[in-house]
Amino acid sequence: MWSACHFKDCDHLQSALVNLPNQPSEISDWVKLRDSPEDDPLCVSPAGKSYDGIGCFSLGTDVDLDDFQDIVWSQRNLKKLELLDRIPNTTLQEYGAILFEFITDRYQSKEIRKSILSPVEKMMLELAKTFKDSQSDAFEGISVFLGLQSGFQHTPGKQFWAVFQAHASGTTDIYVSKDAKDLIGTVVHTYLSSRGFSRRECFAAEVAFARWRDELVLPHSITRRTDQDLELMSPDECIAFLQAVSFCTGGHQDGILEGIKSAARERLLDYPTRSQLRTLSTTNYLNGDIGVEALIEHRLDWHCHNHRAHPDNATAASLFLEIEKIILRTLKARDSAGLQMVTQALETLLGQSEIDAIGDIMALAVFCTMRKIACEEIYIEVTDRNPLFNDQSDQAAAFAELFALGSRCESYFDMSPSQFGEVLSAKFRKHYGESAHQPPLIEDSSSAFPSAYAEAQIDVDPNHKDSGMPKYQHFTFLSVFAIPALIDILMLTTTGHGLYLSAKMTYQEQHSATLGLMISLLISGAVGTWITCGGTYYLASTAFSAMNYFVVTRLLGGFVFILIVATVGFIAFAFLSNISAAIVFALYLINLSCYLCLLAALANYQFAGSAFQSVRNDL
Repeated sequence: MWSACHFKDCDHLQSALVNLPNQPSEISDWVKLRDSPEDDPLCVSPAGKSYDGIGCFSLGTDVDLDDFQDIVWSQRNLKKLELLDRIPNTTLQEYGAILFEFITDRYQSKEIRKSILSPVEKMMLELAKTFKDSQSDAFEGISVFLGLQSGFQHTPGKQFWAVFQAHASGTTDIYVSKDAKDLIGTVVHTYLSSRGFSRRECFAAEVAFARWRDELVLPHSITRRTDQDLELMSPDECIAFLQAVSFCTGGHQDGILEGIKSAARERLLDYPTRSQLRTLSTTNYLNGDIGVEALIEHRLDWHCHNHRAHPDNATAASLFLEIEKIILRTLKARDSAGLQMVTQALETLLGQSEIDAIGDIMALAVFCTMRKIACEEIYIEVTDRNPLFNDQSDQAAAFAELFALGSRCESYFDMSPSQFGEVLSAKFRKHYGESAHQPPLIEDSSSAFPSAYAEAQIDVDPNHKDSGMPKYQHFTFLSVFAIPALIDILMLTTTGHGLYLSAKMTYQEQHSATLGLMISLLISGAVGTWITCGGTYYLASTAFSAMNYFVVTRLLGGFVFILIVATVGFIAFAFLSNISAAIVFALYLINLSCYLCLLAALANYQFAGSAFQSVRNDL
């Protein structure tokens, strides 16, 4: 039934084509894709916005003038804060000499000469002369600054490599990312963009300059920075960009677009296989998701797919296991001579121009074994410092970077820190997820598991016994403020003399004293909360020395704040009232605030049932 309907539709389509006009141009216009881009994808965005004059940015990135101005504004602020590295004039002079030699070289091939236009060539010659004269105080100078890559990323999908800022005086500042692979080519691209040339002309000049220096990435004949753009693309982004450049009219006659399409196709078709092999030998192997036999089988399948001679699976797996056994025995016996022999063999192997399948299996065995042993060592180190992981794998990655890897996770394990954290977290949960390997319960006297980095707890009483607080001592808590306030009211009522105020004080003095009392309550409440929020935490964590440091520093900070408020209040009362009222306010504020803050600090050490030797155990 489906086949009949299918042929019936084909008959209708054939009759429709017959009824079309006979002119070839009309037929081509009817068949042409309506959504195919008519403009150059290098110079025009899918929405029709121009990419010209906004610096150097990644391929497949949809940016506009607003994004460019935001990056320039941030880089200008970093320059004012002296957070950028300025390229010295000697380096710029070297760049100028290279560019001048490129422009004035009479023996350049015709292909290089035809790839750039005469105005572009003249502008590059002007850039070369400016760089060569950068030591003199020329009116029109160019300064190049290097910054971190994070400063050139407006959003995760909008990535710049370099931007420029033209000043009214005629000078130009070029800000380049430190991660750009081809620095001088990126500077040339950005300078031409600042002078009004199209993005295609900037690309053509960059490619011609790289071809003259013999630095093109073969066999696609693209620059290193263009290849870097394709490396940063995800598969989805690479497919979308490949579609955009493939539907471009006349793209098959464009050398730049053809090279980019060729590199994108290779990345989509060939690189996933290499990426999968790398994942198998790193993440999957360390996780235990794949064994030696399966790992060798996938690697030999790759050699077979590339029509390369290789041994059978059993022989290759035997070689892998033998090398693993030798390395383990060498490391356990601390045999430096054997380890040096393995290192020299690996250096000799990697120094060859071409590595066969046997050499590939040998290198794979060495690296996989070393990574597995290193992962075990880092796991022991991390779990000893942090015996109980949380539910986020980033915690394990942070501890691994902090205590073992530093910033070289990709160099050591060929994976990102987040992926290595997932490996450690999965290993931890796989072990402690079993009923026989549950972590020990936390003791009441300690909040940390015993490890090589646990606290000595020299302040903890080994003979401590929990004891309750007598009921009459609960009544003494009222002596902090309630009982003195009651006594003050009784004394004022009977004798006219209280603890805080007196009937013989003038109205202004009473007002100053009352205002000082109210402000002292606010200050002591803030400082007391500041002290107790951390002091009791360290006390519960049995970190007595850290608690002392925390409490004393916060208490001193509170005293300084009290003196500042008292000084400001003294000056205000002296101008608004008189010196007597100012003195009363300052004295009341300082005395009451210091008294209440000191009580808050001492309250940290009145922890009921504490095991510290420095705390009374009978409380």
